[in-house]
Amino acid sequence: MPRSVKETPPALEKRSQPGRLRAIILAVIVHAIFFGLIVFGVTWQNKPEAPVEAELWKEMPPTPRTGSKPPEPDPTPPKPEPDPPKVEPKPEPVKPPPEPPKPVKAEPPKPDPAVAEKVEREKREKEKREKVEREKQEKEKREAEKKRQDDAKKKADDAKKKQEDAKKKQEDDRVRKEADQAREAASAVRQKEFDRYVNNIRAKIQGKANPPDNTTGRPEVVVRIRILPGGEVLEAQITRPSGNRAYDEAILRGIRSASPLPVPPADSELFPQFRDLNLNFTHER
Repeated sequence: MPRSVKETPPALEKRSQPGRLRAIILAVIVHAIFFGLIVFGVTWQNKPEAPVEAELWKEMPPTPRTGSKPPEPDPTPPKPEPDPPKVEPKPEPVKPPPEPPKPVKAEPPKPDPAVAEKVEREKREKEKREKVEREKQEKEKREAEKKRQDDAKKKADDAKKKQEDAKKKQEDDRVRKEADQAREAASAVRQKEFDRYVNNIRAKIQGKANPPDNTTGRPEVVVRIRILPGGEVLEAQITRPSGNRAYDEAILRGIRSASPLPVPPADSELFPQFRDLNLNFTHER
């Protein structure tokens, strides 16, 4: 069975262009003109320029005189131009002297290990001795300081104690003196009171005694009287007679007649002195 031929549609068929040839010719002409301009421009720029010649004159050429009239002198002379400042030459920098060559340090000889060990051991021993000595000095210093403080404290305590003792002694003396004065005053009061009671007892006894009228002189008899609380006479006896028996008997009778005697109260401090009382009687007419 024969294969059918596929036909091109009429819209896609290539049509003929009527001005194509003329456009191609025009484009070739334009490119030729453009190429020619490029060649002309490159050639014009590479063309060498002509050298310029100049003449050097040492002096200005004399100006030709154009008339008989001489040139008028310049009325004002030109001012001298100031001298240009002198440019002092800059001093040349002083070059430092060259450094002396550095001394070459000689390397110390290496120590002997045994000697180095000995030196190190001696150094340690020296440091140890110095440390011990320093500690000893510090200890002595601390002890001296402590002793100084203790002595100062003891001195201050002694001074304080001495001052307190003096003050206490002064106070004790004052109290003792006041006590003595008070005791002496009390004793004086007691003695005065005792004498008052004794005088009253003696006056009462003498008032009761009736010595004989023929008694002469000043006989004196001492009598011991034992007195009970309240003044009652317990016992009376002559301890030293007067030598006048009648006078002595009269005093004994007066003692018994005067009982109870005027004694201090039994609970007073004076009464014990009146329990056993010694009295003397002197006859006075």
